[in-house]
Amino acid sequence: MLNKKQARQNLKQTRLNFAEQITALRRLHKMTVSELACQTGVSSAYIEKLELGLAEINIGNLYQLARAFDMKVDVSLEANA
Repeated sequence: MLNKKQARQNLKQTRLNFAEQITALRRLHKMTVSELACQTGVSSAYIEKLELGLAEINIGNLYQLARAFDMKVDVSLEANA
């Protein structure tokens, strides 16, 4: 089982990995932050925070991002053994 410090570090790394993926996808689709915000219905400031790893994403916004990138969302919950 993870202690609190390890859990925080894992969460931080997950956010940074997600941030890199969102930025890469936005650039691959040749979109500006403003264009992505417009397509997803969220603010440019929120997109910028996501790309910096400073914001958490909820499932609704995740689906909006996936739709903007013409992708599917695949979420699985697994227990650590």
